[in-house]
Amino acid sequence: MSTALKQASILIIDDYQGMRAMLRDFVRAMGVTRIDTAGNSKEAISLLSNATYDIVICDHNLGAGQNGQQLLEEAKLRNYVGVSTIWVMVTAEKTHDMVMGAAEIKPNDYLLKPINQVLLESRLEKLIARKQSLGPIEAAIKAGDYPQAIARCDQQLTAKALNPQEILRIKSDLLLTIGDYDAARAVFESVLATRSVPWAKTGIGKILFHTQDYAGAREQFEQVLQESPMYMEASDWLAKTCNMLGDMDRAQQVLLNAARMSPNSPTRQKLLGDTAYRNGALDIAQAAFEKTVKISQFSPHKNPAVYAGLARVYLETHAPNEALKVLEQSKKEFKNNPEATIQTAAAECAVYCKLKQPEKAQAAMATAEQLMEQLGGKVNAEVTLEMAKSLFTLGKKDQACGLLRDVVKNNHENAELSRNVEAVFEKEHLEEEGQALIQASRDEVVAINNEGVELAKRGNLQGGANLLRGAAQKLPNSEVILVNLCGLLLGQMNQTGQDAVLTQEARELLDRVRQLNPANKKAHVYAAALTRIMNGA
Repeated sequence: MSTALKQASILIIDDYQGMRAMLRDFVRAMGVTRIDTAGNSKEAISLLSNATYDIVICDHNLGAGQNGQQLLEEAKLRNYVGVSTIWVMVTAEKTHDMVMGAAEIKPNDYLLKPINQVLLESRLEKLIARKQSLGPIEAAIKAGDYPQAIARCDQQLTAKALNPQEILRIKSDLLLTIGDYDAARAVFESVLATRSVPWAKTGIGKILFHTQDYAGAREQFEQVLQESPMYMEASDWLAKTCNMLGDMDRAQQVLLNAARMSPNSPTRQKLLGDTAYRNGALDIAQAAFEKTVKISQFSPHKNPAVYAGLARVYLETHAPNEALKVLEQSKKEFKNNPEATIQTAAAECAVYCKLKQPEKAQAAMATAEQLMEQLGGKVNAEVTLEMAKSLFTLGKKDQACGLLRDVVKNNHENAELSRNVEAVFEKEHLEEEGQALIQASRDEVVAINNEGVELAKRGNLQGGANLLRGAAQKLPNSEVILVNLCGLLLGQMNQTGQDAVLTQEARELLDRVRQLNPANKKAHVYAAALTRIMNGA
């Protein structure tokens, strides 16, 4: 019995009290003393949010509510479990759909019932020997210090860790997150030099995608799927790439094939619904959205946009009353979510227009607009696109274009989102006008940003900061403006010393950027720089 296993903290999650007791007795017999148990996902999330566990043993079927797969998904999204946590899924099910769905969430191991102490101990001993070195890496990741996490990966690799492939994979993910594509490519190529593995080949494809070599990315992802047809991540990235290339038919077919193989991914089913709707394949869109509603009921990916999308499909298939039923369901599911209320009200507006009930249509839009104003423009792009679609339906073209202009300005470097904006204009047969608006909006933000940077280069950091402050007030969702303003504030403090007001402003900017995009590479660099300034380093 290893010391590492005896000293581990373990959480056992099972809705059946007898099974919880049996598993607890098993690990106690292994010498483990720090053991918690949970009878459902709600109890488990509460425990995971307040403690760090070395090992989680979780049954797949947890009764009413989330299953073990959805629980692991939520725990990862909330950063309650990291790279050093061992998650073992216990299940009596062997169905293809369950196995494929659970595999996509990537638990560290599966145990098929019935299980015994010898089997459990053997698996845990092997897993903890591989995982115990990852604690320092996880600590750096949770602190948001990605460069330090990468350095700790290198330390483990130099020390000949037992799990070099796992560490290389973690390192490559971190390098992609901070946008160091050359270093990430070197990692992927070093792995592929010894053996062909789909995650490394897919990684090369991601680099090609992020560097806008979409043709090369498509070829790479196609190759991965030829060699590993069931590698779902490559399917998702191939669909994204086909979207960027304007090949929506191929994107739809890729997603349809992937959804047939692994039908319980709500994010993939939603993307299939969105893609099929754009293509006019309303039967496929309806099936995908209906499936998404069903499987995301207890998922952290439950999304009001799915209900709005399904309502629009019903609207186009001449079933407006069904659309209203879906939107009523959305209101119940997301009653305390203002962005969801906006999205639902906007979709209702379109339905009432179809039903030739202009007063109700105007009232629904008024509700949406009032909430938009209350949120101060801090509304995600998907919600804003829904608003623009309904404004076009109401005949309010100028307002719709204004919203789409704001979306592009706030996300001027996001080519994928620009494609979605183009799709809205295409639906209205305004392709040329849409392309002109997108280009002009991008140019305007680039000009403001460049002016701020130029002022900073000339030594006028305060002038540059003031210019970008004004831009940030108008564009509260622009990662580029927010993060560059933060950089200018840090520059001021590097020259004049820490300032409490500037420190607080920089913190708020970084918090906002993290809300918009937790993976923003500059935000991580600036967060570390702000910490150094605060520590007087």
